[in-house]
Amino acid sequence: MVLVDRYVRFEDELLAMIEETGAVSFDESIEAVLNALPPCSSREEREDQEQRAMEAELIRYRAEVEEPAFAMLRDRKASRPPAMRKEPTTSAYYRQVLDGIDPRFPPLTGASAVVNSLTIGMSWPPDDHLRSYPSAGFISSCHDCFLVLYFGAYRPGIPSSPGCYLVLNTWANSVAIVPPLHTSFVTTRSHSGIGTGVAVLRHNDYFDYVLVELFRRQDSRTHLGSNKATLFLWWSPDSGPLADGQWMQKEVLLPLPADDKEDDATPATYSFRADMVFAVSTTSLCWVDLRTGILLCDHIDMLATDDDTSLVFRFIPLPEECAMKPDPLSWGRPAEDFRTMRCMNSETIIFVSMDGFIQGHPIGNTLLTTWTLKFPLADHWMWEKHPTPSLCVGDLLDDLPIILKKDDDKNKQLLIASRPVLSVDKGHLVTHLTITEFEWKHEQGQWEATGLYELSIDMYARTVLELSSIGTQVFRCSQIFAADIGGLEQTMAWEELQRRRPILEWPSREEVVVDEDKYEWVFPEDLDKYLPIPAMSILCKGGIRKSTSYKEIVGASKGSNKIPMGLQCALDYPEN
Repeated sequence: MVLVDRYVRFEDELLAMIEETGAVSFDESIEAVLNALPPCSSREEREDQEQRAMEAELIRYRAEVEEPAFAMLRDRKASRPPAMRKEPTTSAYYRQVLDGIDPRFPPLTGASAVVNSLTIGMSWPPDDHLRSYPSAGFISSCHDCFLVLYFGAYRPGIPSSPGCYLVLNTWANSVAIVPPLHTSFVTTRSHSGIGTGVAVLRHNDYFDYVLVELFRRQDSRTHLGSNKATLFLWWSPDSGPLADGQWMQKEVLLPLPADDKEDDATPATYSFRADMVFAVSTTSLCWVDLRTGILLCDHIDMLATDDDTSLVFRFIPLPEECAMKPDPLSWGRPAEDFRTMRCMNSETIIFVSMDGFIQGHPIGNTLLTTWTLKFPLADHWMWEKHPTPSLCVGDLLDDLPIILKKDDDKNKQLLIASRPVLSVDKGHLVTHLTITEFEWKHEQGQWEATGLYELSIDMYARTVLELSSIGTQVFRCSQIFAADIGGLEQTMAWEELQRRRPILEWPSREEVVVDEDKYEWVFPEDLDKYLPIPAMSILCKGGIRKSTSYKEIVGASKGSNKIPMGLQCALDYPEN
């Protein structure tokens, strides 16, 4: 188990090759051209002269610098296998995206306090429009060997945001691309986010996976998130009858606790907002509001067989002494700053709280209190407080030489512990804390951040395992999580597992399944009579699978009586 930074690093491999050849950068070249321009008699003449000079330099630089450098880069990549195998995709556009990226981890270290970062190399041709693709990536969640991230500027519900999902399988050493949700399914007017991003769940022994997005529907009166929600699912290839490369949609009712209200006439509001999401076993996902409780969705794996009758949502409140009522004044600071959770196994979830942190106590008075949730998948779940006393962080820091100060300087140093993260090391529960070091600057009359460290604590032995510096970016919000991705490059074991997979033939969309009287199909050649856009498959109340018009879907979102229940395929995302 290793620590991973959620923020992805990017490397422009073409720029690196240009630098390797000794050529100047394009910015330096443009600057030299503009500085060499002769004087002008007017501002308009100057602007026109600069425009023509930059256009000419762009053409020259591409032909004389970028194209030769790209040819060298292409030859080099042809002689070296990519760091990760690219999973096949039927979309030419996404194949082009995959061909131009190379995700890679550094040699992973399991050292307790070392943070590992994912890097994506980009190598599209100089004149390719994908070179303007936003260099942004954020790892949203992980389960076993799978990590899922948003690639580009894409986020569901945000129009005109280029990007997609990437799924990394560190055991198979592969990367797959998943198209985004169609913008008509989630908008800022119809839905509000649950708080976290996309989740990934390994749902069987052959390491098939499902991506899950959960969005609460907005109440038409309050314009706030209600307890009605839409569950979107995307199944990995060959994992079941619904694994057809499209997003599926299911309308659900969430058992969220309503906020206190002044009178019965006031619409109910729900303050639940997830701070984190994680998997429990191969069946369930938990969305966790670290102030109120856990929203658990069980039997997600059953949906892979087109059975949605077993799906169960339940809400598990936090221990009474840990629960926090909605209070905008105390919620300005993210709950992840002082609380965290982790699933240990299908019967145990660990919750750690930094008591005293939110009250602004110094680090010496910050206590780590541990709770255990037993049997989260059962109706008889229960919270147990750890029998040993809370662990005082200050006591652990007394003998750490890296942050010891001379007596004269102690009043000029301030240590802030935040962002706890849980992991398991050799069977021991480990809590990782981000320690920010501040020093008092007399000239400025204020505290200044001067150091950032990652502290690892063995919660059972109540000792410090490691303290290491994690760089100089002291102002960046820490986004670190623990992932079990130690299976990198063990592809032979993965291939052997896949060879043992039973060969199952799933019925195509044009085939009638189970009972002809129960199912009705609309064939592809007939779709034009029904839809101006691609069709969506719906499992309706009567059990009839058919294509449903876009107008009916829109009407359903506006409260029409034609609400299709069950699963719905998302539209194919346009390739351009």
